Amino acid sequence: MKRILALIGIIILVGLYVAAFILAILNSPDTGRMFMAAIVCTVMIPVMIHLLLMMNNARKGKDVLDETYSYREKKDDKK
Repeated sequence: MKRILALIGIIILVGLYVAAFILAILNSPDTGRMFMAAIVCTVMIPVMIHLLLMMNNARKGKDVLDETYSYREKKDDKK
């Protein structure tokens, strides 16, 4: 689930940046808005994916931070 959401997010972000680049080359009047959309989505898409994963944990009855932050537990186990 995490990998699929991450892959979808990467594809969307790359598509936005490619579209903004092509519009800049074509000297389109929409270039500025497309670039701003790409910048906003650079922040919003990972945040939304993270929230979806947290809601999925809550739906399964786990603590909201259980699986999403599992890397912290692995670091603590090594000490």
